[in-house]
Order: sequence, then structure tokens, then C-alpha cells
Amino acid sequence: MVSSRIWTAIAIVWAFCAGGCSSVAAVQEARISEQGGFRDPEHRLAAAEDGGYCSAEVLRWQYDEPAGMLRLADARLMLDCCGKRAIHVERIDNLFEVTEQDAPDGAGGRCSEQCAFDLSVGVRDVPRGEIYVKLLRDVVDQQSGPAVIWSGSVDLGVSGGAVVLDETPAEAGCQAKGLPRQRSKTVAAR
Repeated sequence: MVSSRIWTAIAIVWAFCAGGCSSVAAVQEARISEQGGFRDPEHRLAAAEDGGYCSAEVLRWQYDEPAGMLRLADARLMLDCCGKRAIHVERIDNLFEVTEQDAPDGAGGRCSEQCAFDLSVGVRDVPRGEIYVKLLRDVVDQQSGPAVIWSGSVDLGVSGGAVVLDETPAEAGCQAKGLPRQRSKTVAAR
């Protein structure tokens, strides 16, 4: 039973890539901040203390050519304070599809308050050149599937860059870095 599923999956991939696509498993290192973002600005790929952290959501990248390491960081991403977050990369040739996922945590659900988070991922064995990045966000309980947040070309001939994803300033959920939020509690009437 399992082996037939594996062969079916291999056949589908082979049929999809018969024209010459080479899918490379993206060896990656993911990092998710606590509420309020990373305390160390270097983790969100900012050069120094980021005084404008709450003013915009920014996608940054850094490329280390000798190591073949590409790092991507989405800083000041506003999500519900309660939940489980993840980030991963799918890579086909020079296309890097980055998916950020936000899901309710099993028993607790959601808080209905927004907090700032930072998500970053490092991908190894990336050769120098131009790549195409597609950033998707999947808020599992709010939409029917991942939404495209940004897509565009990135020149890895340059060691780093950034693009503003959302220029809307964040309010209270961004100001108090690292303070845990309490879930709303429902009290049953007697």
C-alpha cells in the first residue's frame, strides 16, 4: 500500500518535471520569534537596533556566497497573539516559495489580539545569480488557503536587500516586545 503511494508520487513528480525542472530539497533552518519579535535585530537581518520596527513589515534577505547560504526574514508580521507559527521553503530551480503558517493552538484557540512576530529561514546550497521569491501566508482559520504577500526577483549578486510588505504602522501589539498575552476566558453563567 505504502509503496504504491510512493510510486504514484514519483510518477506525478516525473510527469510534472519531464520538461527539465530540477527540484532540490531546500535544506533550511527556520526561526520563529516570541511575541514582540526577535530581541536581537540581527535575527531579523537588520543592521542595528531597528528604531522603525513598528512602522512597517519588512522582508529582508542576506546572501553569503562562500557558504551558499540565503537567509530571508519577515520582520514585524502582525498575527493573532495566540497560535502556532511555522515557516518553510519549497525550491524548484531558482524559484523559492516561502510559506508562513499561522494556526490556532489546539486547546487555547485564538486571543483576538494582534502581536508582532518575526519569522526567518536560511536555505543552504544556493548558487549566486537571480532567483524568484514568492512569499505566501497561510492563516489556517481565516482563509481558504495561502495568500500571496509578495513575489519578485532577488539578485544574489548583491549581499542583501529589503522590501516593505506593509506600510501600516502597528499599534499596541507591537510596542510591548516579548510580553505574553493572556487568552480571553469564557465564564459560564450559572
